[in-house]
Formats: sequence, structure tokens, C-alpha cells
Amino acid sequence: MPIRPTLLAACAALLLNHAAAATPEQLYQLALEAQSARAYPQMLDLLRQSARAGNVEAQEMLGLALLAGPAVYGPAVPADRCEATHWVRQAFAQGSLVAWQQLVFLNRARTAAAGQRPCSG
Repeated sequence: MPIRPTLLAACAALLLNHAAAATPEQLYQLALEAQSARAYPQMLDLLRQSARAGNVEAQEMLGLALLAGPAVYGPAVPADRCEATHWVRQAFAQGSLVAWQQLVFLNRARTAAAGQRPCSG
């Protein structure tokens, strides 16, 4: 039985209030639940928390979500190639082959869109 977005939001809020007790893996699993419930802002928040704590799967997924942005998740997830690159590099530094493939893609799409500045670093 799928979890309703309101139930997911309540569970996430409880866990986020006690974020020190949550492991990066638990935050990542909650992000997956949020994705399934189409609660994309909560998904991003949970992915960022897990990624900051060093969870390589969250870093990979966050990189992909920020690359795909609205094309996959609609307007709730803006595309941000610069932040995506940051998280992909973090995952690659931990030996992620998924991140290596994402970096290959990012390097092929190096030029910034018209009117936008490229990422620094």
C-alpha cells in the first residue's frame, strides 16, 4: 500500500525535527518514499541532508534530479547544473561509477545556456 503524501510529510517532519538521530541512509530512504509519493520538495530536502552527511546514493540521485529537473519532476524541481555537478563530484570522490558516468555527460554539455554563466570550479 503506497504511503499518502500527507502521511509521508508528517513522518518526514518528525524525523527532520530529530535529524541528529536520523542516519544518512534513513534520510535517503525517506527521500525515495517522497519520490514515490510525488512529494518532490521534500524529496530534495531529504536528499540534500543525506548527501551532506556523505551518503553516496543520495549524492548520485540528487545530481540526477538536479540535472533532469522539470523534465522529470515538473516545476517543483528546478534544474541546477552547478549544484548537480557539486553532488556528482562528491559521489565520484567516493568511488561512484554512476557519478563517473554523470560527469562524462556533464563534461559533454559544458557550455552554459544562452544568457547564463557557467559554473565556477
